[in-house]
Amino acid sequence: MAAAVEPEQRAGALTGDALMHPWFAALRPYLGDIRLFDAHTHLGCGDPDGSCFGAAELRAALGVVDARGVVFPLAEPGTYAAANDRMLAAAELAHGRLVPFCRVDPRNGGLHEAERAVGLGAAGIKLHPRAERFRLGDPDVREILAFADERRLPIIVHAGRGIPSLGRDALALARVYPGAPIILAHASITDLAWIWREAAGQRNLFFDTAWWNTADQLALFSLIPPGQILFASDTPYGRTVAAAAVVLRAALAAGLSREQIASVAGGQIERLLTGAEPLDVGPAPMTTAPGPGPLLERVHTLLVAAAARLTAGYPAHEFLELARLACALPSDHPDADAAASVRALLDRHAAFVASDPPRRGPRPPGVHMIFVAAAVARIPVLP
Repeated sequence: MAAAVEPEQRAGALTGDALMHPWFAALRPYLGDIRLFDAHTHLGCGDPDGSCFGAAELRAALGVVDARGVVFPLAEPGTYAAANDRMLAAAELAHGRLVPFCRVDPRNGGLHEAERAVGLGAAGIKLHPRAERFRLGDPDVREILAFADERRLPIIVHAGRGIPSLGRDALALARVYPGAPIILAHASITDLAWIWREAAGQRNLFFDTAWWNTADQLALFSLIPPGQILFASDTPYGRTVAAAAVVLRAALAAGLSREQIASVAGGQIERLLTGAEPLDVGPAPMTTAPGPGPLLERVHTLLVAAAARLTAGYPAHEFLELARLACALPSDHPDADAAASVRALLDRHAAFVASDPPRRGPRPPGVHMIFVAAAVARIPVLP
């Protein structure tokens, strides 16, 4: 385990990233030769939720795990022209670490802005039905898809909380516009219950992993062909190192091979960004990852409850303290090492929060350590 960080070093999110890094590093021997490419990150300071994240911070967060990243704007009032120009400028200064996507509002000059930004170097498009209040089946969206189809441009679509189901529209668009890779963000939690049955074989439909819940990650990796899954964090709402520790843990638990993990980790998104045909790396494993024993199941349930409260803006001290107490397994118990690992993360989380790190968005600083701790509790068979 890495040494504790001195109090004067615990200033911000990057310190939290360093505190989580050992849990990613522990998986490294199992992963093979991967090159991480985070398919879902943001920049900006105009989001109504108060989020503010700069290009230097993003480069540093990706650098913790030596990753590249796709980047697009956080929500902005009005049009996205100025924000997209900032993405392009940030990417130009990042020496290849950042790949800019333009964000557009289909009902507010979206097609024109997509054409303009792509002409200046944007490599793809971001659509957010929740923030911009449109439906994926709207005619304005189809115009943007037709443009992306002609250029073989990837399109990332918010498919997380806060919206109704959009899976049927996504499948219909993928079939009409086969040249446009459609990436459903946040593990498509709005539609994962059923869309896995129809996703296999739809070569231009993809799912990114930008979500915190290990149970959803395990379902994604069990049911979706690995060539259609793209590693992503949702930074700054997520953190790249935390996503790597959670997502790749789930991929290993689901039984993915090193070739398949390399595709998920970055190989496939690199192909899509060049306009190449996606690589088929095999079918979904359709396996159930081994679960924790009854004592670690208690820990996992308490941590999921804590994470849900924290992400919704509520205190979770009681759940975290109960989880800490639940980690006090006898030293000769087969899950004692995993429980100790969870306890170490909870201790680091408590120390980090006590350092009073700055808060610049809806998620409280350090919550990503709880996400990683829950993953360790749910999947104790890995280091």
